[in-house]
Amino acid sequence: MFSHFSNEVDGQLKFYQDYLPLVDKTLTTDDILADYTDGYLNGNLLEFKVVINDINSVLFQAIKYLSARRVKGREIPKNILLVSLTNQKVYIFSSEDYLSDIEKVYFGGASLKNSGFSAGNPIETLEYGKSQFDESRLISLLRSKLYTKINIDENCIVGWAERFYRENKGAKKSDFIGDYTGKVKIIGEIRKPEKLKDFINPYVGETNAQFQYLMDKLNDTLH
Repeated sequence: MFSHFSNEVDGQLKFYQDYLPLVDKTLTTDDILADYTDGYLNGNLLEFKVVINDINSVLFQAIKYLSARRVKGREIPKNILLVSLTNQKVYIFSSEDYLSDIEKVYFGGASLKNSGFSAGNPIETLEYGKSQFDESRLISLLRSKLYTKINIDENCIVGWAERFYRENKGAKKSDFIGDYTGKVKIIGEIRKPEKLKDFINPYVGETNAQFQYLMDKLNDTLH
């Protein structure tokens, strides 16, 4: 079975009309369309194309979206789902396998200059329009809420700090970054994650010196 769409948007909306009610009846497209992407649905980033001819470039586009998401202090979905609408196929990649690429910073539009990227093979390929088993597997994936833990660095620390303060009212800088100067030593969230334990790895750098200026500037904006 093949579907024919003249553009990605029509195909994307039809996909969500078909599958969102099966994943979570309370969700609408407004809930999942964010950051100029085709959608974040639970632990999944979805990217739609009328036809995927170059899987490497489409995956690289998705990686750029996840890179920007990390910088903003937002959780990284475990699954990257590349949807080829015409032949109703989903190519599934694990964001964990591309974490080193996600942790780079990219400039310019995510859809530009993506040729030349070399990806591995998808961990799964589902033909959701042909196989009932594959369609059930797709729905199961769309319901999953697993995330890839990222590493804190100078590119993303402000985004994650802002999130930490936003979600933990009254938290101080030391609660996030730690403080070893006082009588009471505070380890800090980045070295021993608790609130963000599902989303970040413990920071193991020898000191926090590389973050000090950025955190001081952030503190200025919070007061």
